[in-house]
Amino acid sequence: MKKYFFIASMLIAMVMVSCKENPYINAPGDNSKNYDSIPVFKADTNGIEVDVDSAYVIGSKLTNGASTAETYKLVGTISSILTNMDDVPSKYTNVNFDINDGGKKSLRCQYTNSINNMPFKNKSEMPPVGSKVVVVGPLSNYNGSPQMKNGFIVRVIERAEPAE
Repeated sequence: MKKYFFIASMLIAMVMVSCKENPYINAPGDNSKNYDSIPVFKADTNGIEVDVDSAYVIGSKLTNGASTAETYKLVGTISSILTNMDDVPSKYTNVNFDINDGGKKSLRCQYTNSINNMPFKNKSEMPPVGSKVVVVGPLSNYNGSPQMKNGFIVRVIERAEPAE
């Protein structure tokens, strides 16, 4: 009986010694898993940079209901917000607004998300009328009206004071 107990002990010891898992970190001072800052989702902001008048012309040349395969980037000022901001986020998580850059035309931005293409979580996230923003998205034509549909705000360059 002592002999079987001894053999079983030896087998268990051999199995425990042959384990390859390190019970400690790679090396003292190994900071490969530490980050200086919290990683943040970076939205894809590649797009063809055009002004609002050019985007209007591109959108107006599309057939009704068609969208561009390319993504466009516009810099402009919010001239009006069409979505009732009291319905954000209870009813809507994206916003419709008009943008212009001092040219002859303004372009409607339909179903636009917030920064990093995230849905609006509260109405204070939406820049007020008069704010200068950068928006990215595909251009489309809706019943003869050019628009940017399903885009998002990349950056708020200059935030206007909200009108009371």
